[in-house]
Amino acid sequence: MYFLWRDTPDGLIKISHEGLFDFADYVLRSGFRLYSITLAPREHDADLTVVISDEDLPTDIKTQVEEHLEEVLTPTGMKASVVWASPERGLWVLARSPHAWALMASCVAVIVTAGFEGFFWTAFWGSAAWFAVRGATMLAKKFRSA
Repeated sequence: MYFLWRDTPDGLIKISHEGLFDFADYVLRSGFRLYSITLAPREHDADLTVVISDEDLPTDIKTQVEEHLEEVLTPTGMKASVVWASPERGLWVLARSPHAWALMASCVAVIVTAGFEGFFWTAFWGSAAWFAVRGATMLAKKFRSA
């Protein structure tokens, strides 16, 4: 999905969400996790809101990160607004995940309908397929970037 597009004398400029996310993630120093990014286009510039993991960092480190982002984005005509967020941890994250609830309901349904042996083989082949697809996508990404 494209966030922004402008027709300039040098051609059409398109900025995608994925490209902007990857760019901001690359610009951030290691140790920070980028959660989300939004772009609000304006007449002559664009406001970029970046949500980054907090991890209880000191204020001076946060200020350095914000200044670094501003330094990198100013030549592009974007202004960065950084929002620091503390990541949720523990079982609460799992309890709020619809994927966890769907997985649990699926497991119960397989055990009820197919028994424990059917559950074992379903879990075995499902896990094998997941690892195969995950490995294939990682290899494809590695060859694409090389």
